[in-house]
Amino acid sequence: MRRDGSLVTGDGRRISILDLMGFTEKQALARETADVNQYTVYGGSRGPGKSYWLRGYEIERLLRWAAQGHRHVRVGMFCEDYPSLKDRQISKLARMPKWLGEVKSTQDDGLGFHLREEFGGGAILLRNLNDTTKYQSAEFAGIAVDELTRNPENVFDELRGSLRWPGIDDPFFVAATNPNGRFFTWVRKLWIEHDFPEHLQAVKDRFAYVPALPRDNPYLGADYWNMLDSLPARLRAAWRDGDWYVAAEGLVYDAFGSDNITHQEPELGLPFEIAVDDGYSPDPRAILFIQRRGSSVLVFDELYHIKFLEEQSIRALLDTCYQTAERLDPRGRTWPDPDGGMSNDALARALLDQGVPIPELAAVSHEAPALRRRLREANIPARNWLSKKVRGGGSTRAAAVTTTRELICDGRQHRTIQVHQRCRNLLDELTMGYKNKLGPDGRYLDEPEDGNDHGAQALESWVWLRMGGA
Repeated sequence: MRRDGSLVTGDGRRISILDLMGFTEKQALARETADVNQYTVYGGSRGPGKSYWLRGYEIERLLRWAAQGHRHVRVGMFCEDYPSLKDRQISKLARMPKWLGEVKSTQDDGLGFHLREEFGGGAILLRNLNDTTKYQSAEFAGIAVDELTRNPENVFDELRGSLRWPGIDDPFFVAATNPNGRFFTWVRKLWIEHDFPEHLQAVKDRFAYVPALPRDNPYLGADYWNMLDSLPARLRAAWRDGDWYVAAEGLVYDAFGSDNITHQEPELGLPFEIAVDDGYSPDPRAILFIQRRGSSVLVFDELYHIKFLEEQSIRALLDTCYQTAERLDPRGRTWPDPDGGMSNDALARALLDQGVPIPELAAVSHEAPALRRRLREANIPARNWLSKKVRGGGSTRAAAVTTTRELICDGRQHRTIQVHQRCRNLLDELTMGYKNKLGPDGRYLDEPEDGNDHGAQALESWVWLRMGGA
């Protein structure tokens, strides 16, 4: 290996490291991204060469480190179990040119792909994740996980503890994945939604996601495309189109997808309303902030309260109004009630005096007469959504679900309802938790089951009250 990082092949040719890898344009972008971000996920669909990129990137980093004088560096390649590791990585690494290295098992390292001494003697150690505790004392300069969404979040936390190597100041974690593995939720939160728990706040700027689709791989054949195009709609949306919001089966709103999710903010000059599904414990009180804008409906914020009295929820609602106004139109306003002694009625009037809009209407579940009364006392008109009946009789809840479905996607790909990405709880319900009941034959009925449905039912209540049938 030369100082410039070029390699001399077994037949005497001189090639660069990048030529050896032969990355596609999108894989090259993932390489550049992983070089400057410690935690990088590549892919989010089937077909863009995810597994190939993982092993290619690790080989390239080992060669680059060797050119810098770091010899015998070890990185790890992980899959959820050994059969997956063998199919996705071991069998492919065994086909690498023998002049570069070989797959073998050693007493010190176990199974791995070992570069030859003239190329630094580094190695990709091949491991499965059926028991992560056995890696707690291990050290890796780099870690790659194939199909990250097939592993729970604690696997990521435990592997990060092994991300270190003497003399290496730029260790990396890279992963590739489809968007619908069993444990996709936590991966989506970190890399797609950038929703970080407290223990990751200090390193949140080190996370990066490089989306890639089958069309980014010029080597896919017609048979592969035929397979993708012939998949059921939801699987096709996940595997072919890279949609992170279509993973669960049996959802009440199975047409809800990434095109219903937005970063768009409300307009401060337009009125907005709220929808409430009442609860106390263990079910939360869910409050959605909703604004109609021409032909679209924007759900731009949410509150989920457990063991909150009505007065506490209304005060938190007014605080959200204040925070929204300051975010959209910062004027140096001051919170009118720093000591917490004002009534909600007085607080609402004080906010209006400072140019802070409050909801013009609240659609409230029928079980909450006390909450409706207290909202009215705080200058927020409140209505029982069930006061609007279905013409000719029938289930109001079923009619509300039907109307909400039409607004989520009308069959012609028009999506009236848009949900801001900050509404984490509502998004979790719509894309994972709010499901139909299972019938005795194991098939899903067109009937929502009780459970993870609080924000969704609040949305349905507002839709029926404000946009439902006569």
